[in-house]
Amino acid sequence: MTSLGARIKALRLERDLQQRQLAEKAELTPSMVSQIESGRLTPSLNTLGKIAAALGVPIATLFDGEPAGRIQVTRKKDYPVVSFDGSSEKWTVLGAGLFEGKIRAVVSTLDARAKGVKTEKVLIKPGQMKLFYVLDGEVGLHYNGERQTLETGDSALLDGGLPHGWENLGTRKARVLWVILG
Repeated sequence: MTSLGARIKALRLERDLQQRQLAEKAELTPSMVSQIESGRLTPSLNTLGKIAAALGVPIATLFDGEPAGRIQVTRKKDYPVVSFDGSSEKWTVLGAGLFEGKIRAVVSTLDARAKGVKTEKVLIKPGQMKLFYVLDGEVGLHYNGERQTLETGDSALLDGGLPHGWENLGTRKARVLWVILG
């Protein structure tokens, strides 16, 4: 799988844009675009949105660089990582796409005693189900005004269209798997 930075660079070159031109269109600095393309900087979801808009593509296109095939192996070192402004939460995107297809999966990491992003920042259609599986830690899953405490190995299935989020209740980093179905 093509790395996120390489995919952005390829899309930029397909459009005959220089880094400076992409930076201007995306309201970023040329240095930031260079660092993203080289893999030295992991962009936030907000920054990815600006880059995608400047390139005239959906955000998912930044992750879907390879043609469909019978099997697509992605190495751990090549997983795109998405961060969020105002949160320590980071998503490691598994598989070929972030917001396309029938099943999408991310491993989300959250610092000790921190809260994850609010659902307003992540667009999920009502009725789309989410599987929440705790890989490491003790977390609070907030769903429709209630909090469930879950530990390593626990899971929950929820409607992604209702308000939800999570927080790390422990003193070490917590990791969860989110699988979005439908």
